[in-house]
Amino acid sequence: MEKKELKKANGDVYFESVRMTDNAYVFVNWVGIQSLETMVMGYNLVLSMLKEKSCPGLLNSNRELIGPWDDAVTYLAYKWAPAAHGLGLRNVAHVLSPGIFGQRSYEKFSQLLKEEDLHLRAFEKQAQAEEWLLLHLV
Repeated sequence: MEKKELKKANGDVYFESVRMTDNAYVFVNWVGIQSLETMVMGYNLVLSMLKEKSCPGLLNSNRELIGPWDDAVTYLAYKWAPAAHGLGLRNVAHVLSPGIFGQRSYEKFSQLLKEEDLHLRAFEKQAQAEEWLLLHLV
């Protein structure tokens, strides 16, 4: 499993991604405060991973995310999700942020996302998200 990281100008890691060895899914972890720019860069890395090798699942963790990501909601729903679907992604298990602002951003995203693009489900715990994702990959 090769871990990829993206860092801010100050050297802080804001995004981590790992493709599972069996290619069942890609795991991503968002760290700290995010902007539209950091979200686009992180999700573009996911797209490049999907271009390299198609994968049906994404486990998207916001457990270490701080604050909202509203600025990226429209981009994710209307640009990224259709592109990811076109590259073979079908299911996204989203681990909610502990903070209310991140949770509200997820709600906005889930309302805009078209079901034909991606099957999305939210979880409080990563273990539950992984279990659901693995069940939906067959």
